[in-house]
Amino acid sequence: MSDELFNREEFVAYFRDEAEELLQQIDADLLKLEECVNTGQTDPEMINSLFRALHTIKGSGGMLGFTDVQGLAHKLENLCDLLRKDRMPLSETVVDLLFHGRDLLTDYVESAVTGAPPPSGVAEYTSRLDQFVAIYEETSHVIEGRTGPELKFEDAAGGAENKQVSGAEVDAFEAEVARLLAEAETGQPVAAPQPAPEPAAPPPAAEAPAVEAPAQPEGAAAKPAAKGQDAQKRGSIHQTIRVDIERLDALLNLVGELVINRTRISDIANTLERLMNDRATAGDSTMGASHAIVAPLAKDLADSAALLARTTNEIQESIMKVRMVPIGQVFDRFPRLVRDVAKARGKEVQLLISGAETDLDKTIVDEVGEPLMHLLRNSVDHGIEPPDVRQQRGKGRAGTIRLNAYHEGNQIIIEVTDDGGGIDLDKVRARGIRQGLISSEDRLTDRELIELIFTPGFSTAEVISDVSGRGVGMDVVKKNITRLKGIFDVDSVSGQGTRFTIKLPLTLAIIQALLVRVVDELYAIPLDSVIESQRVEMPDVRTVHGHEVITLRGQVVPLVRIADFFELGGARDPEKVMIVIVGLQGRQVGLVVDSFEGEQEIVIKPLSDVVGRIPGISGATILGNGSISLIIDVHSLVSDAYVSGKAARAEFSGV
Repeated sequence: MSDELFNREEFVAYFRDEAEELLQQIDADLLKLEECVNTGQTDPEMINSLFRALHTIKGSGGMLGFTDVQGLAHKLENLCDLLRKDRMPLSETVVDLLFHGRDLLTDYVESAVTGAPPPSGVAEYTSRLDQFVAIYEETSHVIEGRTGPELKFEDAAGGAENKQVSGAEVDAFEAEVARLLAEAETGQPVAAPQPAPEPAAPPPAAEAPAVEAPAQPEGAAAKPAAKGQDAQKRGSIHQTIRVDIERLDALLNLVGELVINRTRISDIANTLERLMNDRATAGDSTMGASHAIVAPLAKDLADSAALLARTTNEIQESIMKVRMVPIGQVFDRFPRLVRDVAKARGKEVQLLISGAETDLDKTIVDEVGEPLMHLLRNSVDHGIEPPDVRQQRGKGRAGTIRLNAYHEGNQIIIEVTDDGGGIDLDKVRARGIRQGLISSEDRLTDRELIELIFTPGFSTAEVISDVSGRGVGMDVVKKNITRLKGIFDVDSVSGQGTRFTIKLPLTLAIIQALLVRVVDELYAIPLDSVIESQRVEMPDVRTVHGHEVITLRGQVVPLVRIADFFELGGARDPEKVMIVIVGLQGRQVGLVVDSFEGEQEIVIKPLSDVVGRIPGISGATILGNGSISLIIDVHSLVSDAYVSGKAARAEFSGV
């Protein structure tokens, strides 16, 4: 086959995406099967879904020559086939085998796609899996009266003649099967059972007992209906197409340029109309004939600008919707994570997910997975108490973690809530003093104590484990959320639990901003960080320990003069100051500017590598008149105001 007809790289990329989705589906199915083990009920459709996913991975891997993927998927498929045909009971051992096989299959897929070394321990696992499957296959052959690959049942029964089987022989057979299963599960030889004495043969006249037809397995009657439901689902599935994210990024950049030019044309139309009105009002005698020509053109330009604005908005919204994907793509990874961490810590944890259908920009979805993983691991390891401790505190043995997502304006809110013991602030304070982060004389509020857990290297765990203890979790969460222009907040009640709240913008490309002027420069402040803007008289501004603050509705708010922060110079107004109150994680800071220039939709342009990172600046934008405006990094300004101690000193000075 020619390269034009078969682009291997394209097929491998498609296989990777498809396998990732199927492996997540396998995880979800296995978690449901594990619940079935606890309840004693089996859902045939769930097993069929698991079988189909493994079969698809096997076929796709074989087509691309990934023999390791194909071989392991085939072995797992055999195990699921026994469950499908009711030849094997569903047990915890079976589910653990499938979980282990799923992990190895994930490693094999990664190895096949990237060329990384294959996973270790596969030979031991497949040997155990083969023994386990072989035993049940032999058992099903004997029960159904067929010949297995190793057991010649006809020879044992005297050719084709049927032989009466005694009860003792049945008992001995069941005991031998149990012994073989024990060997397969533990890997240790188990002594064979001693044969029981055979009872006397029954009189020749005795009739053989009637053999009842095997009962139909539970749920078998539902299979035809399930197939009908599958056909109905397939008929209602929307047609979709996979598009490379880089193509969407390029399209979004073009839309950004279109938005900039739309704003520029609108500004030109408004400026032209204003100039003509000013000259007409002033009674300019030269207007005459030129006014009759220019006025209709100005009106046509304004109408065209309005039409362009509507069309651009529709294109922009359409592109944004194309980039939106359900956050459930990330949430689907976490039930397995919580299950594994809870088992490793000997805890009982239930994860409840809601809002998985909430849409978010693809770029943000890809980046938010790691922070959420750290939060969930932290909730299981530090938040949820051991079952015995929970019982002593009057709680249920199983803890509950809730993962919720929902839209709020132009933001998405993600909450991770647990009903554990909450953050032990005394332990946090003691560890902060021990690590030299604070002194024993420092007077810190509860919120400031909680902020210590985001310090790199900070951990309250007494023992370093594979889950926690090295202090590399919560600081990663805060750093990644801040990089996504998000806000991260923590609320904790001792003995009742903790709630982590993440607020993220729906997109990182186009935002609403408040334009402000400082000296001769225009700056853009993201509108989602702005609480209010106001004019304050200079007598209301007070200085505490060398830092300016104001009291706003009983709360002390530190001030940051943008002109001083960026060293722009310029004279200060002795009578009044214009302040933009911005908020971050419950903290408020007043940014002092010279004037407000209105709100505008802006396209965020990252700073080039040549310029590098500038403290207090997160990017730039091109305004309608073609000038460049820098975007203020509210997060760094607020953090600087509080980390430097300005707010803390102000609060405890009785202002």
